[in-house]
Amino acid sequence: MSLLVTGVVGFLLLYQRRVSEQELVVKKLELKMQQEVVYRTLDAVEDERKRVARDLHDEIGASLSAMRLLVAQLQNAVPPSEEVASLTTRFKSVIDDTIDNIRRISNDLLPQGLAELGLTYALEGLCESAMALADIDVTLRADEEPRLPMRTSLIVYRLVQELLNNAIKHAEATEIGLELRYTATGLQLRYADNGKGFDFDQAYRQRSFGLKNIETRARMLQGQVEFYTKPQQGLQVAVHIPLTTNA
Repeated sequence: MSLLVTGVVGFLLLYQRRVSEQELVVKKLELKMQQEVVYRTLDAVEDERKRVARDLHDEIGASLSAMRLLVAQLQNAVPPSEEVASLTTRFKSVIDDTIDNIRRISNDLLPQGLAELGLTYALEGLCESAMALADIDVTLRADEEPRLPMRTSLIVYRLVQELLNNAIKHAEATEIGLELRYTATGLQLRYADNGKGFDFDQAYRQRSFGLKNIETRARMLQGQVEFYTKPQQGLQVAVHIPLTTNA
């Protein structure tokens, strides 16, 4: 009887262990499938961004440039007058502003130089665009970067873009510091601004889209993100991303 009981108990323990192992395998497969769905969605969104950016640049940008030339020719085709000169100057100014806006939107949609020249180069352009849009000083310090997978570079770029957009729209910051370091364990990104800060717990409970987007992008790369902020004390963000990911 004792041998029988021992055998039954052993069988049950072995069966339970196998069930647990199978459940773990299923969870890993589910997680992998979810991650693949997220990546496919991300790729689809980025592909659409590229298409729209190219359409803006190639079609609308070219049409506006042609319109500017026509306006210049119109000035020479009609009898000169102060009114015609004034209207022509105003038309050119509006067209030039529109071309600049299209170029800015196109650059936001399709990071310039990211694929060809790397993440640091693209982030430098992003920081310059932020300073052009607002009265803000952005300092970027970056290590010499290793060759990163394109998807990793793109997600980090979008994460920094989200941080800068939030600073411009909400933080009322005048100074921003960005650091990009590469260690044996992965990529370390640090962000700090001197903005008005906020109550993090309250913002998180209210499901702030900015915070959620930053957190989601870090998790896409199996990374971790920490926020440090209080009202009137600015915002600091620390992001760690392992570079062993297959992204």
